[in-house]
Amino acid sequence: MTLGLIRWSDELRATIDEALTIERFGTVVESWYVFGNMHGEKYTKGGWKKMLSNLMDLCDAEAKVRGIDFKKFSLQDCRPKGVTDKLQQGDADVQDATLHSNAKMIESVYDRRRVRIASPTK
Repeated sequence: MTLGLIRWSDELRATIDEALTIERFGTVVESWYVFGNMHGEKYTKGGWKKMLSNLMDLCDAEAKVRGIDFKKFSLQDCRPKGVTDKLQQGDADVQDATLHSNAKMIESVYDRRRVRIASPTK
């Protein structure tokens, strides 16, 4: 078994610290779930999907108000985005960060920098 350690950024640490202070029903809920529901329990699959959908709608509306681009995303988009960002920055630890033993897997599955272009039929 391969173990990996991903160091937290200062921004992630601040976000988690802030999330842990959120009061739920008038008290801070002690729970294993940092982003749990208002009862401190984990979200159901349907509840999480609905909450994320609502959040994406709010972010989209706010982006329009601010005049900035926003593209809705799912949690499944986060890992490829992180890998692509690390590759664009030239980070040398991408393979360690993904725990993949094969760089080809990273390139074919997670690297979203490549744009495929096709010509129309004539």
